Amino acid sequence: MLLLYSCVFSQAELERMLDAEKAFLQAASENGIRSAFLQVLADDSIIFRPNAVKGKEFWKTREDSSALLLVRKSLYSDIASNGMLGYTTGNWRIFQKDKSESQAEFGQYVTIWEKRAGGKFFASLDIGITHEKLLFSETDRTWRMDKSRDPNKRGWSPADASMNFLKMSMSQARLGAAYDKFAASDVRLLIEQQPPILGKKNVVSEMKRYVSIEFPKRVALFQSADMAYTWNPCQFANSNEGIESGNCLHIWKLRKKKWWIVLGVFARVYSEAQPTLKIRPKNKSKG
Repeated sequence: MLLLYSCVFSQAELERMLDAEKAFLQAASENGIRSAFLQVLADDSIIFRPNAVKGKEFWKTREDSSALLLVRKSLYSDIASNGMLGYTTGNWRIFQKDKSESQAEFGQYVTIWEKRAGGKFFASLDIGITHEKLLFSETDRTWRMDKSRDPNKRGWSPADASMNFLKMSMSQARLGAAYDKFAASDVRLLIEQQPPILGKKNVVSEMKRYVSIEFPKRVALFQSADMAYTWNPCQFANSNEGIESGNCLHIWKLRKKKWWIVLGVFARVYSEAQPTLKIRPKNKSKG
């Protein structure tokens, strides 16, 4: 009976969270992107531009963006069993209202939502990646995901699982093995300049070429009942492209007494610095 009540309650809260996202998109269309973000972001929110910054402070300093239109299409959403923490993810495009959509920019987004005082949902974290215009079959793909809920009355924490994932990603087994151990079968992964990668098998295959080259200097973790998220600066050695730096987000879900990664994001930060060749000074001849 308790589990049934939890499912019904969380479903109702999920609808309220989705209403908050719809209100954000309507505000963006009517009043501009800047106004919409200031309306929906929590006072302590974090966004990535491209590194982590305080969300409201960032948008307060931006000029009015009413000439731009932001369109987001939510493809998947979920919420914790207690209805306090949830997320939405999908694709986005942005373009000038007086220009053709053919000149739009495209990408994928993830928004973390928290229910605050008064029972209203605010966005506590917003992160995204960009990619070229892709076929709808690539950007709009959905994946049947497990929405089972666990009230987590035992109070199990994802801290150990998240730390072990980070440690394993630095080993010779590389990130592929870390995802193989900790990713759920229905995991979704977003990487810069790529369409969403769906399913554990595909994620493990993609991440085999990555290995973390240092343990993050800071890791933020927030948990509510059977859902949690972590984000941290990350730096990987990519066997195809060299060193890549960025910010990583992982959303965790408690299922059958184990914490699993259900969504991951690697938002790359591009460096404008040119590589410098290090040349050893020639030994002076003795004479």
